[in-house]
Amino acid sequence: MCQQLFGQRDPVGEQILVNGTPFRIVGRIRRKDQDSNYSGPDNNKIFIPFAVMAKYFPRPDAPTGSLSQMLVMPRQEVIDNLTTVLTARTGRVEDIDWPLEHEIREILARRKAFNPDDRDAINVWDTSLQTMFFDRMISAMGGFFRVVGLVTLALGGIGVMNIMLIAVKDRTREIGVRKALGATTAAIQRQFFLEGFFLTMFSGGLGMAIGVALCTAVNTLAELPIRFAGMIITWPNALLALGALVLIGVVSSTLPARKAAKLPPTEALRYEM
Repeated sequence: MCQQLFGQRDPVGEQILVNGTPFRIVGRIRRKDQDSNYSGPDNNKIFIPFAVMAKYFPRPDAPTGSLSQMLVMPRQEVIDNLTTVLTARTGRVEDIDWPLEHEIREILARRKAFNPDDRDAINVWDTSLQTMFFDRMISAMGGFFRVVGLVTLALGGIGVMNIMLIAVKDRTREIGVRKALGATTAAIQRQFFLEGFFLTMFSGGLGMAIGVALCTAVNTLAELPIRFAGMIITWPNALLALGALVLIGVVSSTLPARKAAKLPPTEALRYEM
């Protein structure tokens, strides 16, 4: 609205006419990104004091000073209480009597003489409920994708373990020759363990690097929708992925390494491909 009326000029101090009544601009609101609104985005509105509006622009279908809408912003402790109620109660959302909404109904009922328990007397749209449900949905999705990531890592570890078991079978004669030349069981086990472990860490690290690059590309190049902060990689999630990768690397490398170390030299030397 400001750019439409004044272009690139500073609007503060300028004068405009609204239905022939002059108004002087005393401030400019910051740009707001809204995914919901009541009667249009705030970026397209001009705000005036309520007393001035009641005097110069009264509603023709209601007494002077009447309201068509009223916005209420709860304190943070009220939102925390709503979250507790949401967790403890079951049933349909519209059937739950939220404390904040009930308090508003009681205050208005005393002033406007209606039954506060009559849910049809006034229409209340509690956007804090949508916010809480959205936050819970995002939290549930985060937990789901963590489980998917851990399962994917576990399947990758199984694949590495199968590859190393095949490698042990293919190198059975090599293992027998090394043992015949004096290689200890610990040395054989250490060799195959390190091979499997570094293979797991390399492939997992490569996948993590690709994931970080994709997240960075999406956050940088894509136009993110409202309420979506982007594909953010946090330290707790990164450490969880790294810890799971190390654990899977150890588990998937231990079995093939132990199998290779336990091969008797005589049987290994007699093994034919």
